[in-house]
Amino acid sequence: MRMILIAIVGLLAACAPDAERAAPAQAVGDNVDVVNGLMTAFNAHDADTMREFWHGDVAWIEITGEQSRVVTSSASQLRNELVSYFEAFSTVSSSLTKISVNGDYVTAVETTVWDQDGTRKSQSSIVVYEITDGKVKRFWYFPPQ
Repeated sequence: MRMILIAIVGLLAACAPDAERAAPAQAVGDNVDVVNGLMTAFNAHDADTMREFWHGDVAWIEITGEQSRVVTSSASQLRNELVSYFEAFSTVSSSLTKISVNGDYVTAVETTVWDQDGTRKSQSSIVVYEITDGKVKRFWYFPPQ
């Protein structure tokens, strides 16, 4: 009897859903829509439309090892940074993959591509967006890979 019980438990375990093999759920919701809207405006090189997705005191924070550095701390400062960036990198575009949502936070892998000196370049970074009242309040970029 004990062998039959062990066999049944083993069979049930083998048939149980395996979270590691299951396809990841597609991240959806208002916070994802904010981030996707921001990416669409970024790819259009439209800093003014991007500004509509930020709080007035939005903070861009870079993480390096054990250090963090505030790059910009206002929508106007961030807009000016991006205008200069788009002028310097006229072919830049970005895409997000592995989007995940945890409450007010949206995480993703952002892959940016651009042309430089006749060569196509790319890099990827993990980015975390904090969404408050339907707008980006803070975002953290981890070192590019």
